[in-house]
Amino acid sequence: MITTEESIPTRNTNYRLAEDIFYVQFNEISFFIEDEDQENFFFCILKNLFPDIQIDKIFPLNGKDNVINESNENIGNKKKVFIVDKDFDDILNKINSNENLFYLERYSIENHLIEKEAIIEYIIGEKPKLKRADIDNDFDLEGQIQNINNKLNELIHLHLVVQNKCSSLKNVSLNHERFFDFNNGDFTIKSSQIDAYKVQIQNELSNIDGRLTLTSQLNKVKRVININNNELCIKHVPGKYLVKMIKQLIESLFGLVSRNVESFCYRIADNCSFTSLNGLKLSIEEYIN
Repeated sequence: MITTEESIPTRNTNYRLAEDIFYVQFNEISFFIEDEDQENFFFCILKNLFPDIQIDKIFPLNGKDNVINESNENIGNKKKVFIVDKDFDDILNKINSNENLFYLERYSIENHLIEKEAIIEYIIGEKPKLKRADIDNDFDLEGQIQNINNKLNELIHLHLVVQNKCSSLKNVSLNHERFFDFNNGDFTIKSSQIDAYKVQIQNELSNIDGRLTLTSQLNKVKRVININNNELCIKHVPGKYLVKMIKQLIESLFGLVSRNVESFCYRIADNCSFTSLNGLKLSIEEYIN
């Protein structure tokens, strides 16, 4: 069964570009992003980052390729700014250098939501009788991220092999629940699912080139990317994994009602400082000025 949100028809790229023409009279700068389901909280973020710029509407173009293509068509137009997720593009040497195209400094916008104070405010919003100091003591965000990183480490390297060599296979679009059970406040790896994924990758590698092995490709990936500390984890690990897993952990730890991840992200964003986006803000201001 699909949700109410999923039943709403999406607007195609041409519609969004036509919308931009209409909103020229209202927007000082038109911002273009990838995904329609991120529109609302991305809009709030951009309004907060650029309080002196009139922004009445932003424009999701249904995918990174569409954003990059439209960026190519608007080189030199400083009234249009194009923002895309970092994803693994820096690791896989896929960064596009268009002057009007700006990459997030972390994997996705969800990665920029990971701020302890914002998460504490969310918890208080759900359980107003809890004391802030008690939540702060009980909620070890750094420790939780380290735990999540340890659990995800192998899966992320497998995803990188797939993105680098096996373009026909799914990777980060796979939900983390496929590979992990969550019981008693912690995540347990489903070894059988990880092993099946490895077999799938090895079979695809063999189809591409009989000399390729998963072990050799994993070793290459591990030489290129290091995610062995929290800072690198927050930068490189897909934000949808991190946010969903942190959400599960705090719901278990504090007995919160389970919310859908979109609502969770939107409410977290409302209390974020977004200092991690200062570099993006400065780069965009330098470009448009």
